[in-house]
Amino acid sequence: MALPRRKSWLPAALPVLVALSCALLAPQPGQAIPAFARKYGVKCFSCHTIPPALNKTGYMFKRLGYRMPPDEMDGTKAAPKITDLGKDIKFSITNSLALIAQGSFTVDKTKGDGISPTSSSSFNLDEAALFVAGAVPDSGFSYFTHFELSQGGSSFLEQAVLGYTAGRANSSFFVKAGQMHLQEGEGTRAAMFYNLFPDPAPVLINTSPLNFTLDQHPVGVNVGYTWASNYFKQVFAVSAKVTNGLNADGSEILFNSTKNSKDYWFDADYWFGPDGGVTFMTYRGTKDQIQNQGAADEFTYRPTIRRYGVFGNYLFFDKLDVLGGYLRSSDDWQDEPGAPVTRFVSNGYRAEVDYYLQRGCAIMARYDHLSQNIAGGPANHSDAWSVGGEKALTELGNVVLRGTYGHEHDQDPVSGLAILDKLFKIDVRVMW
Repeated sequence: MALPRRKSWLPAALPVLVALSCALLAPQPGQAIPAFARKYGVKCFSCHTIPPALNKTGYMFKRLGYRMPPDEMDGTKAAPKITDLGKDIKFSITNSLALIAQGSFTVDKTKGDGISPTSSSSFNLDEAALFVAGAVPDSGFSYFTHFELSQGGSSFLEQAVLGYTAGRANSSFFVKAGQMHLQEGEGTRAAMFYNLFPDPAPVLINTSPLNFTLDQHPVGVNVGYTWASNYFKQVFAVSAKVTNGLNADGSEILFNSTKNSKDYWFDADYWFGPDGGVTFMTYRGTKDQIQNQGAADEFTYRPTIRRYGVFGNYLFFDKLDVLGGYLRSSDDWQDEPGAPVTRFVSNGYRAEVDYYLQRGCAIMARYDHLSQNIAGGPANHSDAWSVGGEKALTELGNVVLRGTYGHEHDQDPVSGLAILDKLFKIDVRVMW
């Protein structure tokens, strides 16, 4: 008797692969200009390798309160004051508004311990978002608001930040307050959430058994200092945030908090050479944790959460970007009420290589590995690798087509159960 044939995602995805190939070779269509590019009369590639991944100029643009770094900073005269950057550019509402929409087609296959294998394909509206952002003319103030019009079938406020930047272009400090992403923008490219792939590196967004992840946007205060050498060849920057932290279910504390302590995050970045850098970051906080929820032995406690990470990247010959990083987790853990407090420990490693065939066109590959254990028990391992390619379809870089394939093996550090997920995705991102 013949064995049943395994179903493959390739026939379903073949038309999409053909469309992707045609798009990669097709002439570039009409252009549209995102808000900051409209304001300064530049292309998206001035601040991004390919949107949304930032280069050194984009990093400085954000650090200066959404003001373009000056070209003439050669050390022969004092660097411009923050309030003088872009002062000749008149305010326009269209230069402060931006819309982003992303749609995708996915083929997903999942199997694992204790679950039945599943296979699905779908067309998706990944995101539709509105941004209101910019620098207030003739002042050091800036603002940034990010509202999700549609994400996962919901609409919500993602970020709302008011900032003040002072000093000069080569030596400045800022203060920001509001609802903000914890780990985004700060950090050199290997530590940034926004990258060439559809999702951040798994090491950065891994959710611990305590329902904690760095992928959050709590309410808090952010302060920072930035120093730059002539022509911004070297940049040294530090940032620190104090936030409300997370609720027991892992959601952000946005309003009233029952905690009488705050969570702390610190980041130090050093950019050097054409576009390379090193980042050190650390986090320390607490949250309520509900163990055995819904069971007769349910109990709560308040663990301390710790993160330490080192990341780096270097862009060789303006073509080959090599990225890597390490993130350690060391969190309090309690199995039973009154039992000794032990530790959940995780060591995460990431590696990535991005090769730019030409401006706005890249192929990429990355690998993430996590080794996790509780109370010194046996280590559980999770691995994820992804490959892909993307191309900006307009000369300005505001329409991006991307195709990726990912293979992820996750092992739960508490139960030891493993899940294998294979995901093929093609998406189009339009930024106006």
